[in-house]
Amino acid sequence: MVSETSQFHILQCVCLLWRIWKSRIKVTFEFIQPHVRSLARQFYNQVLELSILLPPPPPRSSLVPVHPATTWVPPPEDFLKINVDVAVCATGCSSGLVIRGPDGHVVLALGLQHQGIVYPYMAELLAFRDAISIVASRSLTHVIVEGDSEVVVYQVRQGVFEVSIGGLVLRECLQILSSLSICIEFRAVHRSSNSAAHRVARKALLLSRVELESFDFLGWVL
Repeated sequence: MVSETSQFHILQCVCLLWRIWKSRIKVTFEFIQPHVRSLARQFYNQVLELSILLPPPPPRSSLVPVHPATTWVPPPEDFLKINVDVAVCATGCSSGLVIRGPDGHVVLALGLQHQGIVYPYMAELLAFRDAISIVASRSLTHVIVEGDSEVVVYQVRQGVFEVSIGGLVLRECLQILSSLSICIEFRAVHRSSNSAAHRVARKALLLSRVELESFDFLGWVL
């Protein structure tokens, strides 16, 4: 499995290789001979632009610990648990949210599409924003939010964001949270304990929106 930090570096390499290939096409077929300094400046600007859009995640050593359970664990009494995951394809991504109570019954399953977002880090940020928005819109007061992206859980818990597109989404999450007087906890969990949310996210890739109550959730998503 490729880590989110590695995904960022791979994306950087792909963008730079594309820029090199484009420059080669100009030389070979359009007979344009760019100056070496001009090419170097273009490559530098490409890296800078990508860093502004999608800054690399924090080093793994600074991330939050992952909850040891490998299967879903019910929340404490009087709490609701929201599991969050994403699915990504060539044209966009989708968020999957599953809200369950202490008895394990599904209160709500929600899937939302986000067109044009194909980078997993951004997809995870949007999924957490969707979860926080649901908490606010439904006036939930005692909530545990779980996801398998240690990077996003770390950033939401620490309240850390940078000047970037991802930073804007994270700042929106923090602004919503600051307006709420609730008990909310964010946890990083193993992917195996987050499978229901992932199934909802995969289903949502095929549809623009998915919203299911408890009575028909299990037969639809499993």
